[in-house]
Amino acid sequence: MARSKLRYQSAIRAGENKICELGLAELPINPIEIASQHTILVEPKPSTEPGVSGFLMKRGDAFGIMYATDIDNEGRKRFTVAHELGHYFLPGHPELLFRNGNGVHASRSGFITHDHTELEADHFATGLLMPSHLFIAAIADKDDEGFKTIERLAARCVTSLTATAIRYAQCSDDPVVVIVTEGDRVEFSFMSGVIRDLQGIDWMTKGSVISRRTATFQFNQDRENIVRCRRSEAWTTLDLWLDGAPDVEMKEDVVGLGGYGKTLTVLFTEEPIETERDDDDDDD
Repeated sequence: MARSKLRYQSAIRAGENKICELGLAELPINPIEIASQHTILVEPKPSTEPGVSGFLMKRGDAFGIMYATDIDNEGRKRFTVAHELGHYFLPGHPELLFRNGNGVHASRSGFITHDHTELEADHFATGLLMPSHLFIAAIADKDDEGFKTIERLAARCVTSLTATAIRYAQCSDDPVVVIVTEGDRVEFSFMSGVIRDLQGIDWMTKGSVISRRTATFQFNQDRENIVRCRRSEAWTTLDLWLDGAPDVEMKEDVVGLGGYGKTLTVLFTEEPIETERDDDDDDD
């Protein structure tokens, strides 16, 4: 786990370093323009495999990127292209994906797979499209919270709600948990540093069952909520989501992700979370 985390952090930094190397100093970042600067052709292509979002092609010294034509929003399209750029730029990826010299690699981007190579490319895309030095400054631009912040940042970065929410959790100083679910199961989750540092909590993993007492569980009972991108706002407690967590009240914002077939949940509070370690320090 620790080794994988280091690989993903390194991939994020590689994406951020590429932005610095190119001298880009403003959001949004356009990955198609970056591809063009490296003579990489980007075109749409119908996908014949479920879950495949994009392709990286190699023929001789030439590379090309294709994104699935069924991607229905600009943010997901840009993330897909940035993911393929991750395979192009990250050390070892071209050699791994094109062992025979030429070929086509089909990608499943968007943190939906356990494959480390795909996840490294996802993290590279996150750092490329939302480099921390620009993203954190954008967070501080306005005094909003939760989905309002994420929607504003998604519009600013031209990124999907899901990718933006993940980056928000990675960069926020506040207690934030981002969860993507399907039915009553967790697909993946990300936590801000203050949540990850809590002692004695069990982290959510793919396949974890969500509590029936959450608004997300109730929301997912009606498939139309997801298909029609409906929203719900409620209150929850952190311990309903993370075993061993303190009983802290948090806002639970929920939105259906349409054709993606999943639900995005953001838990957040601006109130500090006291830990047992904090209490022990006070006693001293």
